[in-house]
Amino acid sequence: MGQLIILGTLFGLIILIFGLVIYFDPEARGDAGSEPEAEAASDRANR
Repeated sequence: MGQLIILGTLFGLIILIFGLVIYFDPEARGDAGSEPEAEAASDRANR
């Protein structure tokens, strides 16, 4: 029974950390608007 609690806690922490990284890191999400190259290109086009 104890091993189920340990495994549940382990997988729960892995999912929690993964979710926090996806939430707080825009590059991990893959948002196209947050890429530095896209921002630099739009800045050059606006000049």
